[in-house]
Amino acid sequence: MMKISVLLADDSEVMRKAIVDLLKSDPEIEVVAESAGFAQTIQIAAKLHPQIIVLDVHMGDERTVTRAQVKSGLNSSRLLAISVWNDDETKYLAKIIGAAALLDKTKLAVELIPAIKLHAHESNERTPRRE
Repeated sequence: MMKISVLLADDSEVMRKAIVDLLKSDPEIEVVAESAGFAQTIQIAAKLHPQIIVLDVHMGDERTVTRAQVKSGLNSSRLLAISVWNDDETKYLAKIIGAAALLDKTKLAVELIPAIKLHAHESNERTPRRE
């Protein structure tokens, strides 16, 4: 069985380690790369084409990379946005970068693996949308 390839992007090394440890607990998921910023995530995604990108909506280089660049640079993968914030601005940011879902970081232990599997299955059923 093919594993679900995941690129993890979060500017917190502690958060990345916690998420990687969580994802390693599931034999169907493989974290193929990690990144700490939007620009690096776009570069890695272009090279590896992961099925799923788990992306912190608020990272340190968000002022140097436009949301349009993020959306166009990551549109070959299903994007799952993560954040500790669940306000209207964060929901809007997740929407404009093309995220299929916005997950609360405080609930990732319960919600992330099912969300990855759901959206990987959906991405297998249809090609990613390009706008």
